[in-house]
Amino acid sequence: MSLDKYPEKWEKQAKDVRAANGHKIQYKIEMITDFMKIFSEWSEKIENELNNTSDVEKKQQDLQGPADELENWKDRMRKLTAVNEQLRSQNCQMVYEVLFAVSNSDANKHADSGIYLALSTWRSLILRVTESLNEAKDNVKYLQTLERFIEPLYTGTPITIKESLPVLLNSIKMIHTVARYYNTEEKMTGLFVKITNQMIINCKNYILTFKKKQGVQPVVKASSKKKQIVDDDNILWDPEQVPHEELIEVLKQCLQLHETYIAQYEFTKKRLEHMPKTK
Repeated sequence: MSLDKYPEKWEKQAKDVRAANGHKIQYKIEMITDFMKIFSEWSEKIENELNNTSDVEKKQQDLQGPADELENWKDRMRKLTAVNEQLRSQNCQMVYEVLFAVSNSDANKHADSGIYLALSTWRSLILRVTESLNEAKDNVKYLQTLERFIEPLYTGTPITIKESLPVLLNSIKMIHTVARYYNTEEKMTGLFVKITNQMIINCKNYILTFKKKQGVQPVVKASSKKKQIVDDDNILWDPEQVPHEELIEVLKQCLQLHETYIAQYEFTKKRLEHMPKTK
């Protein structure tokens, strides 16, 4: 998102108004009209930037994994940092200070109250951007602590994922306990949805590819577009390529992961219940 520069033709007069520092000032109505217009455009852009990200996140939640959650917040932090830098730029400061000076001048006694409303809206947006940026920074800080614990969800097997669950759930417990912004029910639920999504994807991949890892080349379905799944599941029902006892063992590992996941969640939940002053 980029905020346009105010019209260059008003630069000298804008500097004069700002330099007057509350004393008697002179200005052209056309300049104020132009400044109010661009002020309104900036405000709309910033409002959209603040609102759009949350809408996208909600639509993508069911399709993403925990690594995506961290990337979403990193991306939001980058965007809001850029917005914040523009808000503090000479370009924005000049327009705000000119409108503020005009709103407090004697010449504005009979003017429209739109300037006051625009300035109030602008100050409110600055506070929202600051708070949203602080939230994004804080969430990135805490979600980064999960990076090494969610790695097995992408590169491991159901067995290695099962072994990593205690430290993963304990880290999530820590975030839920101490994070300033991320410990809400909505965010915690969203994170668990993404963790579960990736766990399911990993198990599907493991079931479809375990024979390949043993040196057996299964039939590949070229048209498959499923995320991370490239093999045709018809091989699973061919006992010559996949003996039933081997497939059953793999399925058992996935079921055991499911059971351990639930058990570890309940264990962590009970630990929290016995901690004073925690949710």
